[in-house]
Amino acid sequence: MASRLTIPEAMRQLFGIDVASQSQLLKTKADSLVRNKLIKIETEQKVQRRSKYLAPGQMTVLFNALLLNAVFHDPKDVKRIFENKAYRQECAKAVRALFGSNNSLMGIALNNGFAVAFADALAGDFDLYQDKLPNPFAVLPQLALGKNQSLLHALLAQAAAMGPADNLLLAYLQGDLDKAEQMASLIDTDNDAVNHLKRHVEKVCLEAVEFEDLLTHFRNM
Repeated sequence: MASRLTIPEAMRQLFGIDVASQSQLLKTKADSLVRNKLIKIETEQKVQRRSKYLAPGQMTVLFNALLLNAVFHDPKDVKRIFENKAYRQECAKAVRALFGSNNSLMGIALNNGFAVAFADALAGDFDLYQDKLPNPFAVLPQLALGKNQSLLHALLAQAAAMGPADNLLLAYLQGDLDKAEQMASLIDTDNDAVNHLKRHVEKVCLEAVEFEDLLTHFRNM
C-alpha cells in the first residue's frame, strides 16, 4: 500500500512547494478546504498527537481545488464549483474572460493553451474529483500575490481606473451583494462577457434574498 501523505507532503509532490518555508498561506488555504469538507482526510492517533493524512483519492481533489482557489478566493466558492454544475459554468465564463489571450497576469506567466483548456474543462463535463485540471500557471498565484489575494482580486485592485463591469465584479468578490446588485442594474452593454457577469450577479443576489426570506419564515414559525 502506498504511503499516506500529509497535506504539506502532497503539495510538495503536486506543485513542488515546501509550504513550511515558501508559503504557509497555501497550507492555510488547504486547511480551509478540509474544514468545509471538500478535501477529505483521515486521522491517526500517535504518541502525544494526532496525525492527519489525505484520504485515498484526494490528491486530485486537492490539486484542482488549489488551482481554482488561485482564481476564486473564497473556499466556499471553490467547493460550490465542485458541487454545482450551473455555478461552475458561470465561473468558467469568468475564467475565460479573465485569461483571454494573455500570456501573463499580474506578472504571473501563463501557458495560454493550458489557460484555454482550463476554462474549457470547467465549462464541460470534466470530472474534478478524478482528473487533474490543466495548470496554466508557471507559479501558483497564492505564492506570488500573498495573503488574502486571488488573481481576480489582485487584477482588479491594480486597475488605476475601473469601468462599471470591473466595479461590479469587485463588489461581488468583496461580498457586497447590495452594491453589486445596484451596479448590475445600471449596466447596459452589448459585451457578452459583461452580460454573463451581470446575469450571474443578479442570480446570486436573488438567491440570497430568497434564502433570507426563508430564514425569516422559519424564525416566525
